Amino acid sequence: MTLQHANSGPLAGITVIDVSALGPGPFCSMVLADFGADVISISRPGPREAFDPSQYFSRGKQSIVVDLRNPDGGKLIRHMVTEADVFLEGFRPGVMERRGLGPDDLMALNPRLIYTRLTGYGQSGPSAQTAGHDINYLASAGVLGVLGDSETGPTIPLNLLGDFASGSMSAVVGISLALIDRHMTGRGQLIDAAMVDGATALLSAQLAEYSAGTWNGPGTSVLSGRAPYYRAYRCCDGGWFAVGAIEDRFYVQMVAALGLSISDLPDRSNPANWDDLRDVFAARFATRSRAEWTKVFSSADGCGSAVLRLDELVDNPHLQNRKTVYRNGNLIEAAPAPRLESFQPIVRPRVATVGQDTRAVLQRFGLDDTRITELEQRGVVA
Repeated sequence: MTLQHANSGPLAGITVIDVSALGPGPFCSMVLADFGADVISISRPGPREAFDPSQYFSRGKQSIVVDLRNPDGGKLIRHMVTEADVFLEGFRPGVMERRGLGPDDLMALNPRLIYTRLTGYGQSGPSAQTAGHDINYLASAGVLGVLGDSETGPTIPLNLLGDFASGSMSAVVGISLALIDRHMTGRGQLIDAAMVDGATALLSAQLAEYSAGTWNGPGTSVLSGRAPYYRAYRCCDGGWFAVGAIEDRFYVQMVAALGLSISDLPDRSNPANWDDLRDVFAARFATRSRAEWTKVFSSADGCGSAVLRLDELVDNPHLQNRKTVYRNGNLIEAAPAPRLESFQPIVRPRVATVGQDTRAVLQRFGLDDTRITELEQRGVVA
């Protein structure tokens, strides 16, 4: 199922055509759909993966199949774009131009169009044509260089920071800003949403430390996990418990919750004592289960939290209270974020089969049944 809106949503009336195919693009358009946009997801013809993540990001969308390599497929997209507000693609520079679907082509047909290019390295620069994935973009942006430590090497943060935080959400912000600008000027514009740009923007705090001369390399800062009061510890049942007691008032309560006395501990302000402190805290956490420590810290303002597994999210009291995560059949899904006071989402079905809406969408754009059948027989649409 997917999320329908009790009201129409802040992006109601905005039509998005998404041909991006891979994860960051579909996630971006899912966020737009979550907030009321009418998203038409365009897939290429051919066999599907057994698990297609883009399908998981299909909530709130209509799905059609169009062969963009076929000249008639490109012609069909150009026809649809004349009535669209946002066009989203994620191909290497030049691919869409060769198909007659570049920004100059489409924005000439629709000057109000917001043409969004979501890629790893962007549309310009020596690496623009280089193949890559999340890990490569984070490496190039300097993000991997601040994660982990100098001995074990960078910690790979799944594809959360590159694909989704630096790519999808950066594109969402760009599209939102462009829509506001269009409201004032009446003109669309071209958005170059590069993951390397978004990732580097996330480095602002570390760049500030470096500029001030206080950055000593990966694994050295409080927030890196090296500080004994800002890391996760294993409990006796194998679970993990995280503490983030940076400020003195929280540290005092964290130490008290562990049944220790600050006067008996090494001075935490001296990093030379961190290894010894970590050993003391690790030994204490290892004496109780994660559930027991959760109960202890529930009455202490010591910045302590159980590290939850994915299968525990829907039953977590806080997340359950806020309806942050919900069950959808055998799936667990996250609700839209952030929350808007005037916007109350409810649950509705999402795309079950790629191409399920092809005929209905094409009819909406003025094609009659005869023309649609002809395109189907020629393999242009499915």
